[in-house]
Amino acid sequence: MNNPCLKAVMVQFPDVDPASMPWPEDADTWEQKDLELFIGSGGFLKPKKKKAEAKPQAPSTVPRATATQRPPPAEAAGIEDMPSGFEVPGFSRERCVITMPVRVHCEDTTPYGHVRLESLTAFAERIRSLALKQIMGVSLADLKEMKLAILATEYVIEITGQSFRVLDSLRIDTSPEFPAAPLFPWETTMHSEDGQVYAQGRFGLNLCRISDAGTYSGIEEAGYREFTDQMRKWVNPNRCVFSPTALRFFNAYKEAGKPFKPTSYREVVYVVRASDCDMYNVLFQARVPSFLESCSQRYNPSAMYVNIRTSVRPGDSLAVHLFSEDDAMLFLCLRGKECVLSAFGIYGATRPMFKEAVKCASVRIPPLLKFCQQQGDRPTPNEDCDMSLLP
Repeated sequence: MNNPCLKAVMVQFPDVDPASMPWPEDADTWEQKDLELFIGSGGFLKPKKKKAEAKPQAPSTVPRATATQRPPPAEAAGIEDMPSGFEVPGFSRERCVITMPVRVHCEDTTPYGHVRLESLTAFAERIRSLALKQIMGVSLADLKEMKLAILATEYVIEITGQSFRVLDSLRIDTSPEFPAAPLFPWETTMHSEDGQVYAQGRFGLNLCRISDAGTYSGIEEAGYREFTDQMRKWVNPNRCVFSPTALRFFNAYKEAGKPFKPTSYREVVYVVRASDCDMYNVLFQARVPSFLESCSQRYNPSAMYVNIRTSVRPGDSLAVHLFSEDDAMLFLCLRGKECVLSAFGIYGATRPMFKEAVKCASVRIPPLLKFCQQQGDRPTPNEDCDMSLLP
């Protein structure tokens, strides 16, 4: 790849090996912002192709978003309380969040007394989808007809509370933010009936255009501003963690102060099922914790970071590489030579997701990938990942 901007862009991504990226043929002609989008998403998001000999357009009269142009809290914006109910999201002025109760049924529970991570992730997806349709006026079906999609590329879901009883309800609170195209993240907290926080999640969604060939590309800034214009009043600026200059997902998490240090390594094969996928014919993000459970044979996850690096479809055969220590596991899922999905799970007693774990399953992938493909020795230990104890 001979793009003249690449060297300057790679300064922002010191842990990424450019040779490991799946560069498209036209990458040599990309602008710097296009390279940043592609590398920052792990090769998942590609810039929209420019039309040849496009006529120059008049300068936009829409002001660009800046860190100081965030909308005020809902109280200042005059948004009224909106009552919520099951399958009906509302709005709380007091907490400045979109909110909705969800009933926990038997199929949502686990043998170890908690709610399944798959169900918690699906609850977060449900309130987002219902809020888009019932509050913001656009459904996922509408988006598909507009050849748009909101895709989850990174997320963390973690249990922070004690055990949970079947048929109790969770209060789901969520708030979006719009730092820069195409990122569309939502923060979510889930409260038990006594008001305590039971679980929390952060979902790094991306607003994408769908081509006639079915491929996805991050939406351009003008389209992003137009689509999100009426949604910005629902943002709670006091809860925002991203900005146009801070888009990396791992920056939302605190350091543990020590690297992940696995003591065992193995490989299994998983064939993606149709039931793992959604209406877009790609892997549904909530299914990841459950299909990785069948690969790992570990049954008590309390937190998981998931990085869906490119589209995964029914019938795909994945070579799943597992690196394990006592209470944590790193997953690298390869389709051929490409790492299409990675994840980091914490097991047993609850503890917070941490920056080193997120980096292990994102920016630290290239040297690990070479090791998995037997193309290199163990990666050199660093502050995030240390493979020196592997047999």
